[in-house]
Amino acid sequence: MGEQARSADAERIYNKRWLIALIVGPLLLGVLAAAWILTVADRLPAELASHWNGRNEVDGWMSVAGAAWMAVAMGALGALIAPMGILFRAQSLLFARIGVGFGLAFGVGMVALSVAMVAGQIDLVDTSQADLSGPVMAAGVGLAFVVGLVGMFLYKPDEVDRTQSSEVIATNEAAASDRSPVVQAGVSRAARNETMRIRVSMGKLAWLLSLGLGGIVAVSTYFIFPVLGLLGLVVAAITWVFCSGTMVIGPEGHKVLAGGFWKVMPLEWKEVRGASVEDITAMDYGGWGYRMNGGSIGFIMGSGPALIMEAGFHQKFVVSMPDVATAGEAAALVNAYVHSGKVKS
Repeated sequence: MGEQARSADAERIYNKRWLIALIVGPLLLGVLAAAWILTVADRLPAELASHWNGRNEVDGWMSVAGAAWMAVAMGALGALIAPMGILFRAQSLLFARIGVGFGLAFGVGMVALSVAMVAGQIDLVDTSQADLSGPVMAAGVGLAFVVGLVGMFLYKPDEVDRTQSSEVIATNEAAASDRSPVVQAGVSRAARNETMRIRVSMGKLAWLLSLGLGGIVAVSTYFIFPVLGLLGLVVAAITWVFCSGTMVIGPEGHKVLAGGFWKVMPLEWKEVRGASVEDITAMDYGGWGYRMNGGSIGFIMGSGPALIMEAGFHQKFVVSMPDVATAGEAAALVNAYVHSGKVKS
């Protein structure tokens, strides 16, 4: 924890700066390693050894350009893992700091492995004597340890503020009053059997996350076996599907269409006890996307306003909302349909 509590805005800026640094740092290291590999290309065999079997015999090769791309991919992998530590601060500040340190150490270590592979083959005529450079690998491991330790020491977040905003509090107070416009509108829409559709998405982050994960998987698996690179397309497609969707509230119940077509979280109104609005922290529900965490099932697009539906035995269904006002309208319509069902029964 920080020595002095920051304001909510200051804490957001603090974590945003760390997030940028944890993405840019490992990526930049990978790019620098790739640049070095290309500068020594004329001192390397045409095909580099990239894999050794249990008898320490070379059984895999790649081009110099492939080695350079691998260094960038390893940096990108570190840039993907290191920021995950920041996301864990909602669950544990200690785990968050350990995660940042581990992510940095992993990124540096993997880039060092790429460099050591190339350094061990400088000035070789062929790959028969190729091996990892021991000194480079040792230096890389040492640097990874130091960078990880420094990152863990320097990153000192404050506790996540779970105080509900005044707008959320006002929205829930209005939802509890039969005279409020939002409740009356919900009752009127339910009486007409209207269906409400709300688009929920991570926005630009959906594409960034999908293409990033897909690209890393594609590049990483391509050098193991080229055809496996197609797995990147599969990963990107699946990630995109669960980074956006449409929530549907209608006479028959509630559902979310992940990617606009994959039905998840189906609910009949007889199962629902009521709905409310809440400012959520994504990691409290296990992260982003379609989540099942303990007694909660969620379609989480990020921290912020969400529709909370109580159902079954202490079970929560949570759907991220584009804004508090839309969440309030959705909660009013859910409650109207639930109440209508109870009256009919």
